Amino acid sequence: MNVVFLGGGSLRILPIVRALLQTPEVFDGGSIRLVDLKLERAEAVGRLIKRCPEYKNVNCKVAWTSDLDRALNGADLFYLTTAIEREPSDTLALQASCKYGYLHSDQLSINGSFLAARAGNMVMNFARKMEKYCPEAMMLIFANPVPVFSAAVTNYTKIKALGICAGFGNHRWDLPRICGRDRYESEWNVVAAGVNHLSFILRGEYQGRDMNEILCERLTADWQPMPITSYDCGERIREGLQKLVDIYRRFGTMVFSSEGDGMSHILWSWGLEKQQQLLLRRLKNFNQDTIVADSLRRVEQRFAEFISIASSVSEPDWSPDIAKNPRFGVDFSEISVPIIRALAGLETMRITASHPNRGAVRDFPDKAALEYTMDLHGRNIIPVENQYIPSPFKGLIASLSEHQTLMADAIAQQNGRLFADALEAYPMNKFSANRVPYFNRMFEVFADLPPALQQAKAYIQW
Repeated sequence: MNVVFLGGGSLRILPIVRALLQTPEVFDGGSIRLVDLKLERAEAVGRLIKRCPEYKNVNCKVAWTSDLDRALNGADLFYLTTAIEREPSDTLALQASCKYGYLHSDQLSINGSFLAARAGNMVMNFARKMEKYCPEAMMLIFANPVPVFSAAVTNYTKIKALGICAGFGNHRWDLPRICGRDRYESEWNVVAAGVNHLSFILRGEYQGRDMNEILCERLTADWQPMPITSYDCGERIREGLQKLVDIYRRFGTMVFSSEGDGMSHILWSWGLEKQQQLLLRRLKNFNQDTIVADSLRRVEQRFAEFISIASSVSEPDWSPDIAKNPRFGVDFSEISVPIIRALAGLETMRITASHPNRGAVRDFPDKAALEYTMDLHGRNIIPVENQYIPSPFKGLIASLSEHQTLMADAIAQQNGRLFADALEAYPMNKFSANRVPYFNRMFEVFADLPPALQQAKAYIQW
């Protein structure tokens, strides 16, 4: 396969490629193409790929460039990872969200919609370049809000796009931890449907046993979240596990992944309280006049260290444990790993990702932005049968899906009225008096939106 990584200088890429190189056939006779405007970063990643232990067993070219058109020519897969959040707009938007009682995140929120509006033209331009240079290739989008971008690309171009998320790996941490094992377990096989960051496990099994049967045994009256030693943020993980179990005990449904902005739509007061705490921590060191320079300096320092290691004759730590070695380890839990193996035609892989519904989830339109379980083999996307939204969450998910589908329409068509409709469709605080000053403030914070989408301001003043 010929795989193009946009944002090829990202520190995420090396662990992903190391996992893929465990199966040499993925790249045999193909190429890894790293594209980044900061060419020295992509070069550092490329040189380290060529030095990692797995590379010597693979017949594969590694190249780095700042020329996307050249890289896309003849590609089989385009992997998009890029940062859309930036300061000071992120902290200013967080302040506005706290003031008016809205959730702030880079995905399932009004802020996520403004991020989509900011980057929509960029993503659609990438898809149009793919139509020209590699029309049969698939786009993998790891840039939030992934469901909005994947729906816009798939519904409005000839390119198939999947929105992928670290949440796919989360349940393979969450379920073992609920059972008292602080480790990643790939043996959990589940089917889930909803929207990205708020999907629900419809059924599942572990080593041939039914998931609910296992959970009934484990979730005794005195159950407590286990101590977490695999990651530094142990208390935050334990709190998330407790919320997952609280929801499961009440509704008999396990949330697929423990992202806070998803569960906060069920636990709204908790989400707003955690957000207020985040804002207070942020404001301790926030200076609107210097934060951009400070942030860039930290980023440059981090990459300078990485580039220095790539230039050194000394070998980095190639130990595979990603939890203890996040820059140079092997990331088997990253969802793009099974996807790329499946796209190479080596085997059929079952994943959960964002893609327009196309009949996958009961009672939703074909173009609806949703997340659901599918089997991949080559370019074939085959939804798993019998997927639905469990009660009493169907109305909430339908509204969130409508909100994100309208956003996909708005950025694909560059239509301000559709953007305003998408904002109004967001179900939390829907049509409340607070929404107009909040939306107005968000337009002030996101002054860099395309002019066509800025016209949405005229439609929210009714």
